[in-house]
Amino acid sequence: MIRAHRFAALLVWIAGVWLAPAIQVGAEVAGDDLAGARVASINLCTDQLLVRLLEPERIASISVLGADPHYSAVAERAAGLPVNHAQAEEILSQDPGLVLAGSYGNRATKEMLRRLGYRVEELAPPSDIEGVRAQLRDVGDLLGAAERAEAVVAELDDALRAAESGAEQERPTAVIYESGGVTLGSGGLPQAVLEAAGLTNLAAERGIQGAAPFPLERLVVSAPDILVLYDAPDEAPPSQSASVLKHPALHGLSERIEIAVVPRALWTCGGPEVVEAIERLVQARQAAVERKAAPVLEALRP
Repeated sequence: MIRAHRFAALLVWIAGVWLAPAIQVGAEVAGDDLAGARVASINLCTDQLLVRLLEPERIASISVLGADPHYSAVAERAAGLPVNHAQAEEILSQDPGLVLAGSYGNRATKEMLRRLGYRVEELAPPSDIEGVRAQLRDVGDLLGAAERAEAVVAELDDALRAAESGAEQERPTAVIYESGGVTLGSGGLPQAVLEAAGLTNLAAERGIQGAAPFPLERLVVSAPDILVLYDAPDEAPPSQSASVLKHPALHGLSERIEIAVVPRALWTCGGPEVVEAIERLVQARQAAVERKAAPVLEALRP
């Protein structure tokens, strides 16, 4: 139930009668008090952190995207949790001690909640592996869930150590290929994840920065060792942009190289889910090395 003073403040806000820009109508939960506070999230990336680090009874709600398996890496874990649509009135009815939000979007909601005395913490998606590790620890400390955060960091470090095995000898080339014929070059988390898995981002090697068009013809000629897709070609959501993933030329290429399916949900946000992204890419790297070695081994047979 909404506390009386916050409900009164909501009526003032609806009427548009702000007496001062910095009006405060309730005390924020701060410091050690957060250790037992209920927490709401209004962003997909903060949803995933919340679900991994907090017990369900402390989660006031997550965004509707956090419960959608097409977008969320924690949809199965989040089954049964209350959801919100990033609207302030929804959060008010839950009256959490803390609200987690992304650094982009939902500006009006975040501003209103702060004016009503709620503590809102904004988190930006990490752009590298060290940033993933640091954010896990920071959020763990914030939520009073430092032990859980350290356990997830340990999972990440284990995956990184496993990925190092063999990577110093050979780093196969890889291209991330999205619907519409778009690839991801240097900069950002996808590049960092490829490197952590012992792969060379061919798009970055060709001077591409960030997201950029990569025509199918150029992809076929480049012939990377591994093609990284968000969806298997026969499972991609039907759309005109996704038709490139079903092109005969791509099918022919897939018979000569490794295909790694790494769902977008595993590396969109840069949270704990990057562990699975790295593991999938390492498997593809090992398969690519074996594929390249097979003709040599065959030739050496008596």
